[in-house]
Amino acid sequence: MGKAALRKKFLEKRRQLGTAEVENLSTAIANRFFELPLDKINYIHTFYPIAGRAEVDTLRISERLRTDFPHIKQVLSKSDTQNHTLSHILWDENTPLAMNEWGITEPVSGVEVLPEQLDIVLIPLLVYDKKGNRVGYGKGFYDRFLSECRSDAMKVGLSFFEPVDLISDANELDIPLDACISPKGIFTFKK
Repeated sequence: MGKAALRKKFLEKRRQLGTAEVENLSTAIANRFFELPLDKINYIHTFYPIAGRAEVDTLRISERLRTDFPHIKQVLSKSDTQNHTLSHILWDENTPLAMNEWGITEPVSGVEVLPEQLDIVLIPLLVYDKKGNRVGYGKGFYDRFLSECRSDAMKVGLSFFEPVDLISDANELDIPLDACISPKGIFTFKK
């Protein structure tokens, strides 16, 4: 199945999830996240879940990182909706946040972090396949961003669902995942 059809199908699957189910699945994903080796990690790029979109609640991960791994710095993106690019801002308890025109909560200002400083990037997605290809909302923000990261930065998707067999129209411009965390486990992908 191609990206457009998969995007439509998985947007609908997420819409059908109830609030309690999203909370339970998000808790399971957060617990799985902490199975990753984090002792040598300095920077984790995360995303703030979009209200009303039934996204994985990454705030559970962020809160535990602040408590149990205070040495790890967290980073959030700030969108340039004109150019479809992202800048990356250090996110701590003093970082001012606001909702942008697309309903995404992001930093208003702060200390910029370069993509090459990131050790792990948590990636929002709708669906992924058994090769690590992924489908997001279709604007290409993350592909442009991920192409700027170090090759050894771990690109980790978060999904309520298991992988599909194949995204038929994935191409060389798509940056694949290194891993994807679902409630049932961590899927890793060979390069």
